[in-house]
This record gives sequence, structure tokens and C-alpha cells, in this order.
Amino acid sequence: MGKLKQILAAAAVLVLAAPAAADVCNCRGSAAPGGPCYAGPGGPAYDGPGGPAYSGPGGPCYAGPGGGAYAGPGGPAYAGPGGPRSRAPGGAADDGPGGPAYSGPGGPCYAGPGGPCYAGPGGDGRRCPAVCE
Repeated sequence: MGKLKQILAAAAVLVLAAPAAADVCNCRGSAAPGGPCYAGPGGPAYDGPGGPAYSGPGGPCYAGPGGGAYAGPGGPAYAGPGGPRSRAPGGAADDGPGGPAYSGPGGPCYAGPGGPCYAGPGGDGRRCPAVCE
């Protein structure tokens, strides 16, 4: 039983320590081979048919009606009133101080050194929440 607890504890640490997956439809981070935004065949941001960032009909990044990147009313990328990407005060993507998409120092979308969206030297930008895109 003790060995099982050790294995489960180690697995939990690995899961919690792993960086968040990049938003491949609006990727931030290195586009070099091996990077989180590499768009070549087999890459995590490949936009070809069947790829994880395919933007054609039926693909996860399709911006037409019914697609995962549709920005019209009712779509997952809608930025109008009440939409999941609304930046109005109190909106799901409010980018004012204290808002879920605030990009100032200490904010969840801060792209400066040490911030979750920083992709410069020493950072990879992979901890940037999807609301920041």
C-alpha cells in the first residue's frame, strides 16, 4: 500500500507541475521545431487536415458558424456583451485591473518577465490562460 501512495503522489506532482497546454489556435510561444507553437507537420500547432490546429471545416480552429473559433453571437470566441471573450467590465475577458484578462504586472495575462504569458528569454509563454488570447 505504501508503494502505491508513493506512485500516486509522484503522479500528482507531475500533473500539477506540467505547464498548461498552449492554445494552438492563437498560439504564443516558440514556433521553432520542438516548440509549443511549431506548425510544421506533426507539430503541436500544425494547421493541416487532421492537425491539432486545423482551421478548415470540422477542425478545432475553424472560425465559421459552429466552429471552435467562431466569433459570432453564441460562438466560443464571441466578444460582444455576454460573450465568453467580452472585455467589458465584469465580462469573462475583462482586461481591467483585477479582471480575469488583466495584462498589467501581477495579472493573469502579464507578458513581462516572470509573467505567465512571457515568451522572452527564460519564459515560454505556455502558462498563459486562454482568456488572454
